[in-house]
Amino acid sequence: MTQSRVLGVVHDPDAPRPNGLAVASLVLGLVGLAVGIVPLFIGLVLGFVPIMLAVLFGLVGLARTSSRRSGFVPALVGLLLGFLTIWLWTTGYGVVW
Repeated sequence: MTQSRVLGVVHDPDAPRPNGLAVASLVLGLVGLAVGIVPLFIGLVLGFVPIMLAVLFGLVGLARTSSRRSGFVPALVGLLLGFLTIWLWTTGYGVVW
């Protein structure tokens, strides 16, 4: 008598799920910071949307870290880069070289 076994994929429901908004926050924060150094208000105009999205995605990504159990560090770094760039704009960063 032979027994046949079907091997399948084991799904672990407690495994951490990816947090895409946290990674998007990090990437947009880096892009906004890099674009923000362009002088004469061009960096301010071009960097406004990525930085605002970095802050928004960072806040949502931090809110989702408890349910997904992943993405805390990228969300926090993206949020901090967004706030850093906003603070640098108020001190004249990228306005004049």
